[in-house]
Amino acid sequence: MSKPLPVTLDLTNRSVIVVGGGRIAEKRVNTLVESGVIPTLISPELTGHLFKLRKRQMIKWEKKTFEPRDLSDAGLIVIATNHEEVNQAVRDAAPHWALINDASNAEKGNVMIPAQFNRGRLSISISTNGASPYLSRQIKSDLEKQYDEKYEEYVDFLYEARQLIKKSLLSKEMQRNLLKELLADQFFLKEYQRKMLDWLQTLC
Repeated sequence: MSKPLPVTLDLTNRSVIVVGGGRIAEKRVNTLVESGVIPTLISPELTGHLFKLRKRQMIKWEKKTFEPRDLSDAGLIVIATNHEEVNQAVRDAAPHWALINDASNAEKGNVMIPAQFNRGRLSISISTNGASPYLSRQIKSDLEKQYDEKYEEYVDFLYEARQLIKKSLLSKEMQRNLLKELLADQFFLKEYQRKMLDWLQTLC
């Protein structure tokens, strides 16, 4: 049996449907919203938190019970109700091309949404493949402390430096060595970042 392959999805211009509007849906919706996605929720009711997201236009809401036609153009489907008959109906109606995340039973979907956080361009995800969401959250909390906000500007610096290095006339070996050198602690300091970027500009 193959193991799940971690991937990063670009959901731009993709239809993301969440079936459910209760506590189960909240966690999945929060993750989607943090990633810049505006999902459409299919549910007769919403929790107070989800209703606030709707008022802020961060989600769309169709106040209704689920119907198979709701999934006609879905790219990602999140099943997030506590009614197994509804969950099964969603699985049965899902288009063959759709990615499916089942919040209550990960093994019944084909996509798992890990615990994750971002520091600018840096994205860190943690998954136990459905074994223990609590452990995922605990590890996420630990990593958030280790990789704090200073990494946001540092990773932006690494990106800018890498673009300049790729444009330079340095040999491939020198480019690789220089990219490794940028991981030194001193480059967390803006002074060293600025000096390095200025120097790299002269090489382009």
